[in-house]
Amino acid sequence: MSALLGNPMVTTAALPLALGTVMALLARVALPGSVLSLLWAALILFFYWDTLGPPVVPPVAASQKLIYLASGGIVVGLLPERLLSAAVAGKLVAAALAVALLWLGWRRLAGGSLDLQMVAALIAGLLAIVGAAMLLSARSSPSSSAEAPFLVPAAMLAFCLAGAIVSVLGASIVTGQLLGSLAALAGGWCLVQYITVLRGGSAVAWSKGTELLLIYAAATVQIQVALLAPKANPVALVLSSLPLIVAMLMPGPLRGLVPGVRPLRPPIAGLLIATPAILAILTAILWAPHGAALGFS
Repeated sequence: MSALLGNPMVTTAALPLALGTVMALLARVALPGSVLSLLWAALILFFYWDTLGPPVVPPVAASQKLIYLASGGIVVGLLPERLLSAAVAGKLVAAALAVALLWLGWRRLAGGSLDLQMVAALIAGLLAIVGAAMLLSARSSPSSSAEAPFLVPAAMLAFCLAGAIVSVLGASIVTGQLLGSLAALAGGWCLVQYITVLRGGSAVAWSKGTELLLIYAAATVQIQVALLAPKANPVALVLSSLPLIVAMLMPGPLRGLVPGVRPLRPPIAGLLIATPAILAILTAILWAPHGAALGFS
């Protein structure tokens, strides 16, 4: 069993995919949102611990800071639902991600270097902050369309998957594994919910607290990749931060691109959200520096 769990393909893809599926099935049996948020928090901490190791006191390297940042996001995400209105959640995640950006990148920021890599990192980080804040500020509507419950999970899936590939090809394999695990968690959730839609049911949406802790955890890792992955492609970094913003545009300007056939709405919306992520992955692969995929952070 220990050898199985020690296999990176299992802990990065198969296990989180299975656990995301289990979480979606648990949501179908009407567990309270607070219980589901606690389970999501436990899964996040498990994959952080498994990938990055136990917390280091005091944290020195940026990767050692990530578990502390994730824990802070979990504390906020577990606040009572009545305190996490859309406006409050958006402002909280924006403030928390701004703090994460400063804490993870203060050495580079203090150095005053504004080369192409640093400019791309700042743009990618700011896009992640703006996208997360916009997405969490969205108010749910009682007349939600078939794709509405999928928007945040699909955005996280695309965001994390693109970040994972860009990170690995940018010589930062550890953060790539962590983002891959988060992507697989979201993928397992989306799979079960879409099967429910195909069978004529309605998908279950994440609570605002769950959205906050998952998106915040993903965005902090993505910010570290942007700031510190030594060979990450600048264009791919910027593109990989856009799925959150595209998801926010789906109920408005992009709504007309989604077909009227109910079973087709979630996958088409997901494909539109994933378009910048796909472009980011292609860019990272085509312009990957020689040997980058074998690098370590």
